[in-house]
Amino acid sequence: MAKMIVSFSVVPIGTGSPSVSKYVQRATQILRQKGYRYKTGAGFTDVELDDYSQLADLLQAIEKALTDMGAQRILYTIKIDRRLDKELHIDEKIAKAEATAERP
Repeated sequence: MAKMIVSFSVVPIGTGSPSVSKYVQRATQILRQKGYRYKTGAGFTDVELDDYSQLADLLQAIEKALTDMGAQRILYTIKIDRRLDKELHIDEKIAKAEATAERP
């Protein structure tokens, strides 16, 4: 029962390379391992969560993985869409936005 959609970006710094794809791939692997519903975009990943403790757990797991890979600093950008009255789903939000965009 997802009550929040979190859009986040994690940027590792101090890796010695401008490329971040292997770090993004590792973060995505963690999302899959934890069984979260998510969608990765060009700059952010959206994930369906139930509460803030899941978000904290997810960020801690990603941080550990990236520092294990050599990142010396990590910048996080996080946006939270929190509903208290009903469930939220990424696909439904995208479908509504695209349907609205198609109207004349």
